[in-house]
Amino acid sequence: MRCVMFTYVHPDDAATWEAMTAAEQAEDVDRHHAWFGKWREHVVSGEELDRPSLVKTLRPGRQEEGIAVTDGPFVESKEFLGGFIVVEVADIDEAVTMAGEWPSLSTQPRSVVQVQPVYVRD
Repeated sequence: MRCVMFTYVHPDDAATWEAMTAAEQAEDVDRHHAWFGKWREHVVSGEELDRPSLVKTLRPGRQEEGIAVTDGPFVESKEFLGGFIVVEVADIDEAVTMAGEWPSLSTQPRSVVQVQPVYVRD
């Protein structure tokens, strides 16, 4: 079974991270590298995403005006999508176990990880 782990970052946590010393940031990165090392046989792919201020959102335009492009995601959430990890697992419980060990959950008080199965067409 393939699942995607979506990692969300709260702006306050991002600001805290940016205020860390280089050594503290390196320790945080090392914790994430260790997580990837532990689960490497399950990780298919993934990416860390840039800040929401650089996002472009496309929607159908009004009254057949084509496609409307706006800045930012403008969702009703303070958290922003920080990245995603595609994992191959036996079942969703295994993906939840992996997600439960995501390092940011123990170091960023507002961190969120969402696990979603990939839809498979028959």
